[in-house]
Amino acid sequence: MGRGLAPRITAGHLVRMVKPHRTPEQRRTRRLRVERGIMLALALVSLLWTGFWLRELSQAPVGSLMVNRAASSLEAVYERALARESVVARIEARLDETPRDWVVIEALIDLAEAQGEVLPPALLARHAALDAEDNGWIATGIGCAACAWDLSLCDLGAALACGVAVNLTVLGDLMVLAREGGRYVAGDEVDQVDIGIAFVGLAATGLVVVSGGSSLAVKGGAAFLRVAHRTGRLAPDLLVPFRRAVVLGIDWARLPAARSTDDLAALARPHVLRPAVDLAQDLGGLTQRLGVRQALHLTGSMDTPAEVARLSRAAEALGPRTLGAFELLGKSRFLRLGLRLSDEVWALFTGLIAALGSMAALVAPLLSRLGRLALRAGLRLVLR
Repeated sequence: MGRGLAPRITAGHLVRMVKPHRTPEQRRTRRLRVERGIMLALALVSLLWTGFWLRELSQAPVGSLMVNRAASSLEAVYERALARESVVARIEARLDETPRDWVVIEALIDLAEAQGEVLPPALLARHAALDAEDNGWIATGIGCAACAWDLSLCDLGAALACGVAVNLTVLGDLMVLAREGGRYVAGDEVDQVDIGIAFVGLAATGLVVVSGGSSLAVKGGAAFLRVAHRTGRLAPDLLVPFRRAVVLGIDWARLPAARSTDDLAALARPHVLRPAVDLAQDLGGLTQRLGVRQALHLTGSMDTPAEVARLSRAAEALGPRTLGAFELLGKSRFLRLGLRLSDEVWALFTGLIAALGSMAALVAPLLSRLGRLALRAGLRLVLR
């Protein structure tokens, strides 16, 4: 017991005895290597992420880079854009024109009221005087007679109602088919667009069951399209779906046996008529929200079915303010506000930013070292 005990040597003691002591410089170097390894791994992952989304975008349709903005955010986006515009200045400019576009003027006044913008009394008095001058009962009566005789002579004034009453019913569809059928039998040229629009209107219920949507909107849109076609307000690309519907979307061989509108609907090839039905449905919804006059004015500015679809979505959010907002913002900006970058594009941007950030972190020490060497070399040259 009196003798001293030999100290116990454990494995930990041996490790500490053998383990070399690292200098601060060595620890710093090791830390930098770990950091660079992590940044390199992040850069590789980011590049792989970017490559994946580049591949996805390369296989996607051209128009998929932009997608429709969510309906819940549409109204707020347009509200922010309209808050920066002056309605008064635009109304004054429109009143100075000859001839005056009263559809747009009234839409701008409605927009000002909806936005809570107070119009100057002098402007309101001028508006009332010019309205009485342009839209008095004599001018309206003359315009009504011309419009009832030929829709192509219609403007978008109050007289428009005289020329569209019949065309906005199923009777108008039957009249078109009868008239164009007579021309076909006589060997005369037929209006393929008119036939396509009429057929979509008559067959709306059966077509909507297949394609989805509202038959009332399709019927209303087809009737509206006929008026727009007769008044020359349909762009060439808006006529294509109906020409295609006539040539490929109808089983003409079974036409002689048709005895009712249901028989006519049964002649349809829904997959061919789908683009025409979609266009009619979009314009039908637009007409329900804005009325025929404002819908005709806006349709005359649309060039493609895709633009009509975006306009219809905007009208769903803005309601009666649609035409006024369109006038203030301009077509390009108005339609662009309804779109946003697709998730694939945002994912690609995120990958690129992460990859660039990681690469920058990797090369920063090298650039710093080169910068110091260049600075020293410059100082030596100056001090010589």
